[in-house]
Amino acid sequence: MALFELTLILLLIAVALTALSRRLEVPYPSLLALAGVGLAFVPGAPTIEIDPELALALFIAPVLLDAAYDTSLRDLKRYRLSLLLL
Repeated sequence: MALFELTLILLLIAVALTALSRRLEVPYPSLLALAGVGLAFVPGAPTIEIDPELALALFIAPVLLDAAYDTSLRDLKRYRLSLLLL
């Protein structure tokens, strides 16, 4: 299977797990981590090597954007000094 199809399947699985996490009322990162661990132990699963820039564009940037939308302004005000020092 080509990298594009494999990446598309993984993204669809991630979306499905996110929807499932809302129904189960558990944090979605925990389900995504468990799915990643489960995929790592599947015998015969293809080895996926993704270019770091592709991973940044496809996975990390959307997660950061989602976290930014979920951040409360009260917390930002409360921790502004710590955030500025970072």
